[in-house]
Amino acid sequence: MCGITGIVSQNRTDIGQILVECSSKLTYRGYDSVGIATVVNGMVDLRKDVGKIEDVNEELGLSKMKGDRGIAQLRWATYGAPTKTNAQPHFGCSRDFYGAHNGNLHNYYEYRRELMETGHHIRSENDGELCVHAVDKYYEQTDDMFEAVRCSTRDLQGAFAYAVGRADEKKIYAVKMGSSLVAGIAEHETIVSSDLPSILPLTNNVVYLQDGEMVELTPDSVRVFRVEDGKELHREAEITSVDSSAAEKGGYPHFMLKEINEQPQVAEDVLGVLEGPKSDKWIQMIENSNRQYLVACGSSYNAGIVGSYYFNRLAGVPIIPAIGGQFEPLYGKTLDEDSLCILVSQSGETKDIINVLNRVKNDDLGKTLGVLNVIGSTLMFNADAYIPMVCGYEVSVPATKTYFSQTIIFAYLAAKLGVRNGHLDPREGEQFISALKKNLPRLTKDTMNKSGILAKELARTLIDVPDLYCLGYGLTDGVAREGALKIKEICYNHCEGMYSSEFKHGPLSIVTDEYPVFFVTTTEDSWMIINHINEVTCRGGRAIIVGEKEDKLLPYVDNDGDYLAVPKSPVLLNPLIDVIPLQLLSYYLSVDKGINPDLPRNLSKTLTVD
Repeated sequence: MCGITGIVSQNRTDIGQILVECSSKLTYRGYDSVGIATVVNGMVDLRKDVGKIEDVNEELGLSKMKGDRGIAQLRWATYGAPTKTNAQPHFGCSRDFYGAHNGNLHNYYEYRRELMETGHHIRSENDGELCVHAVDKYYEQTDDMFEAVRCSTRDLQGAFAYAVGRADEKKIYAVKMGSSLVAGIAEHETIVSSDLPSILPLTNNVVYLQDGEMVELTPDSVRVFRVEDGKELHREAEITSVDSSAAEKGGYPHFMLKEINEQPQVAEDVLGVLEGPKSDKWIQMIENSNRQYLVACGSSYNAGIVGSYYFNRLAGVPIIPAIGGQFEPLYGKTLDEDSLCILVSQSGETKDIINVLNRVKNDDLGKTLGVLNVIGSTLMFNADAYIPMVCGYEVSVPATKTYFSQTIIFAYLAAKLGVRNGHLDPREGEQFISALKKNLPRLTKDTMNKSGILAKELARTLIDVPDLYCLGYGLTDGVAREGALKIKEICYNHCEGMYSSEFKHGPLSIVTDEYPVFFVTTTEDSWMIINHINEVTCRGGRAIIVGEKEDKLLPYVDNDGDYLAVPKSPVLLNPLIDVIPLQLLSYYLSVDKGINPDLPRNLSKTLTVD
């Protein structure tokens, strides 16, 4: 949630232009409102309003703002409605202080009251403003900006990061206290940001920060300090191999469609990593634990459901899928020193997942294995080991290629584990792994070619349908839930994903004539799916099938367009490719309804709040 970018330059005067260019790369983190504060001739020029960055830029001329340093923020609203007043950056009591934050302050109401009672002029209902006032407060006591920033964190509770400056200092300070933050060093120019994409237009020379650290930016240096005692930490900059073009659309109308089409390459890349030497350590972590949990949120949780089926089927290991925010009240008391938590987060910053990570670490309750996409994230630095999804940057808010990568990771590890523990015949295990490596990239591409036009045509028939269900059975349980989530988040239709045999235990009552129900299946489970289709069609409902084409299923659809067929493949690959027609369907339905699938309302790519 939210994206902040701060730049300090030696000679640049067109700071607004580069701040707009860089912060535009963070649109997926927030697009309720946007603002920029720049310093020119010792005065702060602050402009902000509700809307996406391109609209506010056109209205307020953000890219024309002058100065040699400044801070930009793209907001996803939590504390305070998305209004111009609540937009960031904010001033302190005076216009000398300016700053913006990402995250949530848990003591917002108490601290806001305390500041106001001691004479601070609070203008908004946004917790980001309190970060600036906290620095203002301690500057008044110390007359030292470094100490004011360091001490401000004593008052602020929660998970957050913020950037702040003073009009009379050619520096910007930033702190990382639970939310993501990375810095970059260019020639006579430095930058700090919530995420790597906004660094790359300036430099690929980056400094990764960890929780409890702060940075001081000048035109020629990025100095890292420990917040607790102010000690300087000698952190070497690294050259990132991430290409700035990774955050470009590459000729596609939307990032989502681009990222769906990148999935064949993702399959190759992640399998290359899984075949590397580190996979043995990951499997040993599972073997050496007495109970295992797969903890995730959103699309990652749906991938975890698929993964749990693979671990049971291929390895005979019961890995329990758990929703991040629900993990502690549901399973927290069952952890011990021999437990393993597989923590899944695309960003590596998801607050619900970091909460579990901290609980395990602080109380010495076993090991943690991170599955993540963003290198340099909190989860990467703090998990006992991590598996990279190797997806490059996923810019569109709805997950596609990261979900796909996660399911491949779980399927591969389950097969390898099954061979090692004797649950799976070695020949059968090697056949499956060989099919993953040799066939999956091709099958993924063939699926997109085969189902793309069908999904586009089917979407047109659903444009006026406000409500539908998506059902899966066995290995396709999580696939159906993921398809339903895609339709909900980018089409604004209510779509419930659930286990198909549960549909008759209540939800079946919703079926009337032509009520659409998706059935996602594999060739080994279609005999059961037929029973569940019959329960719908005999009541006038419309069955839509996703899966490999089978003659025995054809009588259950009213027309060919209601069968989103995937190519023939080994049955255990069916769950991996079945999701693609649902991704494409949700994309085309979203576009047909006039919705931008990359930026669905009310959502953010990286959720760093509880």
